[in-house]
Amino acid sequence: MRIAFVSDAYIPVPCGVAVSVETLRLSLEKMGHTVYVIAPKYSGWKDTAPRIARLPGIFSPSNPHRPVIWPTSTVSRKKIQSLKLDIIHTHFYFNYFDLGSRIAKAANVPLIDSVYKIFPEHARINPPPLTGKTASFEKSLKKTIKYLNACDQVITPSRTSKKYLKKYNVSSNIDVIPVGIFPGDFSSFPPETVKEKLKIPIKRKLVVFVGDITEENNIKLLFRAFKKVWHAIEDVHLLVIGSGNKLHDMKHAIAKERFSKFVTFTGHMPKKQVNKIFGACDLFAYPGRLDPQPLVILESLASGTPVVTVEGMGAQDFVNDNEDGYVCAATVEDFSEKITELLRRDSLRMQFSMRSRASAREFRSSNLTSDLLNSYNDTIERFKNKII
Repeated sequence: MRIAFVSDAYIPVPCGVAVSVETLRLSLEKMGHTVYVIAPKYSGWKDTAPRIARLPGIFSPSNPHRPVIWPTSTVSRKKIQSLKLDIIHTHFYFNYFDLGSRIAKAANVPLIDSVYKIFPEHARINPPPLTGKTASFEKSLKKTIKYLNACDQVITPSRTSKKYLKKYNVSSNIDVIPVGIFPGDFSSFPPETVKEKLKIPIKRKLVVFVGDITEENNIKLLFRAFKKVWHAIEDVHLLVIGSGNKLHDMKHAIAKERFSKFVTFTGHMPKKQVNKIFGACDLFAYPGRLDPQPLVILESLASGTPVVTVEGMGAQDFVNDNEDGYVCAATVEDFSEKITELLRRDSLRMQFSMRSRASAREFRSSNLTSDLLNSYNDTIERFKNKII
């Protein structure tokens, strides 16, 4: 099969969509399929993999990876048709752009979209300037429904996100297919090595968070909960890996707290390095509620590190409550209590750890990519029948 991915976020952008696109590309190519990737052009970045086309765009002044207008160049209809594509698959992290649908029309093939981000719910938190939250939500919802209903197939990574889309009358066929992982990528550094490098006392229990330091990731909940955890278990440390628009504010706020010496901010770290840190920690705390499939949860489980997360758009679909982690309400009390309990109960945490790896194996990329191919084939068949 000849597939074109169209994504507004790709390597080297440090986000789940970029990781997902690359994981799917590698998995499909290992199975013998041909994959093209069409993504924004980033200053100073050169690709080493084949069949990657970079198109220029206009980017946000506050984020060099975020295209505001994309692309700013045209795409040759003749060139698209020469690729003899079977399907177009779009992946969006920042916004819905019409490039994928234009290419699908030019190639006369089906259009599929994977929903990685519930844009209307993000609009509630960060409405555009001079607009109300309701107006912003409604505008984003209208745009989301319009785009998805124009697709021949929609992929959601979680049952919860599918339910959300159905609630708001997305009428396109929806398949639930999570993005898979390569479990072999998550062999860990020894805990002592990680703590020594980060200057964290060896005996401290280590809680880790990996992700964007943003309001969307409910980051304030993490720090408020950790404050309670620290009061309950003084010999505990929080490791925060990631960057984001709230990183400076959070570092400044934490510096004023008594527990500031028990929190380490690393900023952005290379993914291969992060993969080896998960397993050196005692548990992974994830406070985000908007991500339909936080890949970091699966990555933590694959490393044998139990997860404590909160109910939201899909995080709870990837943790077996009271088996390989805890799913709790998005409150400081419940989140902190579950983290504290798991840190105190070493034997229970070890049991969760053993189950974590088994749980993660259910999300092997090879298995889930096969499910995606089945969805592709079904979509192509429906598309042909529609044309006839």
